Amino acid sequence: MTPGLAQYLDMARAFQARGSASAPAWLRTLRAEGLRHFEAAGLPTSRDEEWKYTPLASLSAHPFQPARDVYAGEDVAAAVARLSLPGPRLVFVDGRFVPALSVLSGLPRGVVLKPLSQALREDGELLERTLGQRTRLGAHAFTSLNAALLEEGALLTLAPRALSEVPVQLLFIARGGGVPMLASPRVVVVAGEGSEATLVETYAGLGTEATFTNAVTEVSLGDNASLHHYKLQTEGDAALHLGGLYSRQGRDSRFQSHAFSFGGAVARNEVHAAFAGEGGECVLNGLFVGRGTQHLDNRTDLDHAVPRCSSRELYKGVLDDRARGTFHGRIRVREDAQKTDASQTNRNLLLSEGAQVDARPQLEILADDVKCAHGTAVGRLDDNALFYLRSRGIPRPEAERMLTQAFASELVLAVPQGPVRARVEELLSAKLPGGTRLEVTG
Repeated sequence: MTPGLAQYLDMARAFQARGSASAPAWLRTLRAEGLRHFEAAGLPTSRDEEWKYTPLASLSAHPFQPARDVYAGEDVAAAVARLSLPGPRLVFVDGRFVPALSVLSGLPRGVVLKPLSQALREDGELLERTLGQRTRLGAHAFTSLNAALLEEGALLTLAPRALSEVPVQLLFIARGGGVPMLASPRVVVVAGEGSEATLVETYAGLGTEATFTNAVTEVSLGDNASLHHYKLQTEGDAALHLGGLYSRQGRDSRFQSHAFSFGGAVARNEVHAAFAGEGGECVLNGLFVGRGTQHLDNRTDLDHAVPRCSSRELYKGVLDDRARGTFHGRIRVREDAQKTDASQTNRNLLLSEGAQVDARPQLEILADDVKCAHGTAVGRLDDNALFYLRSRGIPRPEAERMLTQAFASELVLAVPQGPVRARVEELLSAKLPGGTRLEVTG
């Protein structure tokens, strides 16, 4: 048995035993299947190719346990006030829903947002059809563990042609409170035909305790639906964050994913996107910024399974000190997916001799009438550009900050002007060398 596996198996069994009486049959089955697949897969190690570059020693080093009670102290209230965006929001602390700090007013007609614990009681028929349909239990150990512990998270539903102009925010705070806490949120988005919305998932940390967030988000877009999805991850220095986003797009739908990874000792962000109808458009953007001994792992899997779809993918990394980052991206074009238009770009900036990055872009093309391209680059600040700025009286540290800002700003400018971009700028500014304010225009 993999070291540390027993504690998670015991935890999941105890959870399922407590919750089995009140759960519907389909949910009990899903949880049991998750536990079975997780036990069969075990905890990944460096010998597993998919996890070769993701250090997971903290899983065995800390006795992570789910929180039993809801906590809403003054420290959490202050964090919510600082991190909240205008508009409706759900707030979770160590994986538990906090009604007192959540805001459900302001949702337009046809848009429903509720905690998953409530939805499991009220929307069982919908969730039975949708929950777990994209995550392929057994293919991923931690998605299976999330299913085995499935209890809380959020459900966002959009009726056909519903429009939500104000971003909807899900705020997950990892607090710990003296005990290594495990949170297993599951977010489910079901967007009806012709609907449109913006969803912001924010993961933040308080304190210095070790925490473990194992998050899964499932997105199902109907025909001609549109979703802008933002993930802002800025958890604490001792945090382990594993997150998976799984999307499925209908005909002529549009999906944009913007992932910003700044926090955690180890953070792994995965995006699995699939086209299920012709004419779909998908944009996958990501920016990861690490320093100290952080490890930031980014993986994307984009499945062109049908004809006439387009995708654009841009990931950038900025690494300082002894931080390490990875980007592994794969675009698959299946035999019947003619007229596919896909591109993938990864660029990485190393600010120190000790920083490292592993980049592996992949194209798997089985169709012949396609337009596909991919590329990656790893480099340091341009000496000529540094010389140019210093020759005009700009000190070297300031010149380095300016060039680093310019490198990162492309991903910031991809976010429309408004509160979401302002929050990205704020979080990014705190991570860049010197903590300087990022100024971008566009």
